Amino acid sequence: MQTLRQIAHLLKWEFRAEWRNRTAISSVLLYVVATATIVYMAMTNFSAMTFNAVLWIVLFFGALVATGRSFLREGGRRHLYYYQVASPEALLTSKWIFNTLQIWLVSGASYLALRFFAAENIEVFEPATFLAAVGLGGVGLSAALTFVGAIAARAGGNATLMSILSLPILTPLLYLLVNLGAYSFGLPIEQTDTMLIYVGAIDLIGLAVGLVLFPFVWRD
Repeated sequence: MQTLRQIAHLLKWEFRAEWRNRTAISSVLLYVVATATIVYMAMTNFSAMTFNAVLWIVLFFGALVATGRSFLREGGRRHLYYYQVASPEALLTSKWIFNTLQIWLVSGASYLALRFFAAENIEVFEPATFLAAVGLGGVGLSAALTFVGAIAARAGGNATLMSILSLPILTPLLYLLVNLGAYSFGLPIEQTDTMLIYVGAIDLIGLAVGLVLFPFVWRD
């Protein structure tokens, strides 16, 4: 119960801090709109499969932008304050929930922006699979990027380190998500139910590893 209260308090603080500054969400939305505009100028006519590939590229790097500053505010004296008033598990969970919501927002904004600039109507033939892929993918991306962001912050806020660590960890997840997205847009792919199970398993593994290892990173 104590941990749940800490999570709720920290999550409330995250929303208040973002509402005051609006730096993270503004930079993410600017990135999505700018990327969609560049894609429109470079590719005025592209297929559903190309749309799917571009969508996951935009979503992945948008997630990096959204989660890259997760722990940068917790340096110096604020790190000592959090160390005394909240458990590492509560802090990581609050960051994970907040980043998941941000990634879902990025997903929706990326899809709508690319659909707006698409020269032809891109139809989602399997909306349930697409929503499941975006939902579970957001959870998995958030779990991995939040923990990697903590490591990068403890290493001095090195954004390059975060990018280098993130790509190998997320490659299996991205592979599954791209295939699920392709199936949603009409490509005949088998064993999509198994792929969704794999995505859920990767999400759980990412959360479990983060909860086990984060206290050691945070107390270092």
